[in-house]
Amino acid sequence: MVSQRSFLSVLTIFTFIATTVAQQCYGLDGSALDNTYAPCNPGAKHSGCCATKRTNGSPDICLDNGLCMTTSGEQLGMVWQSGCTDETGKDVACPKMCPDVTNDFNGLKPVSAWQVQTCDYGRYCCRAAGDRRSCCGNSSAPKINTNSIGALLLETRTVATTPATDEPTQAVATAVSTSNPFEATTAPTGDSCQKERKQVAIVGGAIGGLFGATILALAGALYWMYKREHRQRRLKEHYEEQFSQTNAYRKALASTAGSFRGSISMEELRPKSSGLQ
Repeated sequence: MVSQRSFLSVLTIFTFIATTVAQQCYGLDGSALDNTYAPCNPGAKHSGCCATKRTNGSPDICLDNGLCMTTSGEQLGMVWQSGCTDETGKDVACPKMCPDVTNDFNGLKPVSAWQVQTCDYGRYCCRAAGDRRSCCGNSSAPKINTNSIGALLLETRTVATTPATDEPTQAVATAVSTSNPFEATTAPTGDSCQKERKQVAIVGGAIGGLFGATILALAGALYWMYKREHRQRRLKEHYEEQFSQTNAYRKALASTAGSFRGSISMEELRPKSSGLQ
């Protein structure tokens, strides 16, 4: 019994040592990475590595296939193939999106990491870390055709109902590809749905109120235009009526005055008879 326990203890120690050694991360060219890089799945024999321990900025987020996503700075949302705990890169857990030491980088210059750049939906390319030139139009750049380049592994914490332990777990969110920032979506919770319905109701009410106010304003404007046109039409009719009456009156007055002046002129022109015969 003692020997069996000793054997199990020794086996546990060797397993711990082997696991500890395997935690060292290596770049795609086999070079050792600094301690800001850690395995995405530390409990596995081998795993892809990301800069999840970065302190001078936001740490990377691991994808389920060993790729990494930057969460801060100008490179926010960019996806990278950074390395693996297997120095040779041959383990199946190592990311295989872009060329590495296992295929001699497809004849290209060895790099420590690749950035996976989006060219179009389902089309990507690999460009070396530090290279700011687009690889989409580069015929020699490695190309990738896929509808998804991985899913985000987001660490959450599950609180037990009994006073036991507060254990970290991983949540997987499907990710679409990108060299540009993007948002990964997860299934909405009941609270988020309720909040969303409230927001939709508020927005709908605001839009309805605005629409109603617009209709009222339009109706008021049409009524004002109608009243103004009606008033102008009445003024025009009244003016024309007054003008026609005045004009007729003036014509009649002028005609009467002309007749009266004519009769007087005739009397004045007629020779007067004298009393002397």
